[in-house]
Amino acid sequence: MSKVKSIEFEDYKTFPKFILSARDKNVLVGPNNAGKSTCLDALRIAFDALRYTTRKTGVLKSHGSDGVCPTWEVPSSAIQNDLRYCVHNFGTGQARISLRLDNGNKFVILIPDDGVLECYLQSDLQPRVNSAFLKEQFPLKLTIVPTLSPLEQNEELVREETVEKNRYGRLASRNFRNFWLHRTDDEFDAFADLVELGWPGIRVQRPEVERGGNRSIVRMYFREGPNVREVQWAGFGFQVWMQTMMHLAGTNHDSTLVLDEPDIYLHPDLQHRLLRLVSQRVGQYFIATHSTEIINDVDPGEVLIIRPEARGAKRIQNESGYADVYSAIGSSENAQFARLAKTKKVLYFEGKDAKILSKIAKKIGGMDFISNSSVTLMKTDGFSNWSRVTTSSWVFEKFFGFKIPVSAIFDRDYRCDGEIEDFLKRVNKGETHCGVLTHKEIENYLLVPSAIAAVVKKFSGGSLPSGWENTVSDIIESSIEEVKSTTLSRRIGARIEFEVKKNPKRDIPSLSAEEEARFTESWKREEFRRQVVPGKEVFSSIVKNIQDKLKVTVTSPRVIDELTAQSVDRELMQLLMKVKEHLLK
Repeated sequence: MSKVKSIEFEDYKTFPKFILSARDKNVLVGPNNAGKSTCLDALRIAFDALRYTTRKTGVLKSHGSDGVCPTWEVPSSAIQNDLRYCVHNFGTGQARISLRLDNGNKFVILIPDDGVLECYLQSDLQPRVNSAFLKEQFPLKLTIVPTLSPLEQNEELVREETVEKNRYGRLASRNFRNFWLHRTDDEFDAFADLVELGWPGIRVQRPEVERGGNRSIVRMYFREGPNVREVQWAGFGFQVWMQTMMHLAGTNHDSTLVLDEPDIYLHPDLQHRLLRLVSQRVGQYFIATHSTEIINDVDPGEVLIIRPEARGAKRIQNESGYADVYSAIGSSENAQFARLAKTKKVLYFEGKDAKILSKIAKKIGGMDFISNSSVTLMKTDGFSNWSRVTTSSWVFEKFFGFKIPVSAIFDRDYRCDGEIEDFLKRVNKGETHCGVLTHKEIENYLLVPSAIAAVVKKFSGGSLPSGWENTVSDIIESSIEEVKSTTLSRRIGARIEFEVKKNPKRDIPSLSAEEEARFTESWKREEFRRQVVPGKEVFSSIVKNIQDKLKVTVTSPRVIDELTAQSVDRELMQLLMKVKEHLLK
């Protein structure tokens, strides 16, 4: 199966001309009416068009610069989306949707202001008009989660063909119980397991037909402890979760999932669980959202900003791009305080540390508290802003009227052990507990040779030269060695500054010689080298050199994915455990 590489529009709804370059993970954000759902609607239209054309024989037809292509006419009745006003500015021409796959082939949909649609396949091969050629050249497995609504109170028994007809459209919710009535026990059990992932302790039961009266009614019950209830009496959040799992149950790594604003009815914790589940099950997804929970849970490069006046979707390049996202969706610090009122716990972090820490913490059993919405995350500017952390508990108590435990995780930077020890004694009082990383900064925890090598092997496409493992090892070691002198001078400077501040009479040459001797001896240990170097700089150097020499892209999320619980630093695990104990006590 292939994945979508790009989606291009011409004179389609709000877009006169627009292109969206796709990756495996695509989170679409933007203000209301910006065109997020319009982009997803294009995939819905493509899904219906492909369902129709893969059952029909086409004809050969010339399409300008695309050449002679197999072409199909698709009646508007085959498309479940409303096709009225698809043409830009309510014009009378035609809208054009082009989907290109990573195999280079393109499927084009031409939508007139009225009448049948015309679709064609453009590829480099000799064109053929049979449906098998289309399936072979455009192997896209789309999974569409339709707009969800509350379940029917009394769902009437309908024929299976009616269920299939409505399965991917706005009427899907009306036939939810009927759908599972026609599935096997194994299929239903797999679905029930997915439901329970979001709602532990709740087990849905197979539908049953209630006969009597003029029409038969299909019921579905769920058990929660000793209580058994019909699903219609559950909250809408649970109903939405069940319906979403219905569509996810049929997915695999060949699937491309389309999901529009799943956050509307789901609690933040469920949003995180849904995103993790989707990431594990499908090979590619397109999700439109306003949720800061979802946006903060993905990497910057996975977020695309959609604006109606733009010629294309803008993909965030780095952490600073989040400012544009929050501006686009209307989010602000007020959201943090709203969450704080619910969680009653605060964890301060530096820069983007929380993103990397939360991903690493998931590798450790029971340590996903950073990303599961049970704690409010707030940024601090590091040691220089420690007073904000220590006074936070008092400020929050005066503001909210109840005690709030506060924790913070600081980068170590180049500070000596004595400075760290004094700092922790000063700040860890009352409702405040702070920890300092044993490594220079969070990126140092990514300098794990086995994990980096695993990324290279996994994303190489099988084209690595012999001896590539040694190349990776040499790149890591040389990148670390390049910053040795800088690291030493910065550590000497930090040690002198700390000691002289405590005792201005300390002999600076002696301090310098002592620190240099200690550093030189410790540098012989690989573990020490990876701890003390500037991790961000070294990781960037490793990434660049691997890209240049082996043509493989290494990213922090990919490295974290290859970490094992055994390769995660023990002292980091202990630090996280103490923070968790303080916040969740």
